[in-house]
Amino acid sequence: MDAWTLMGFVAGSLTTSGYIPQIIKGYRTKRMHDVSLMMVSILCVGMSLWIVYGISQDDLALIVSNIIGTTFLSVLIAMKFIYNGRDRVKE
Repeated sequence: MDAWTLMGFVAGSLTTSGYIPQIIKGYRTKRMHDVSLMMVSILCVGMSLWIVYGISQDDLALIVSNIIGTTFLSVLIAMKFIYNGRDRVKE
């Protein structure tokens, strides 16, 4: 693995791990009101396009980091629907 690929994996790990605190907070509090569904959805579509681009360029760092990021964003979207749905039932 060359230095550029290693840097790509480090960059991908750092940017992708940024979603973990929001997932943990949402899971603990069971509240997702402050998370913008539009922002998370746009990021998810963008990351999906980065996966396609990474495949076209045969860039493993882009592919892996964006698959993980898209997975985390999908979890946030699911949590948004699940937890906001629970809040509506309580009202």
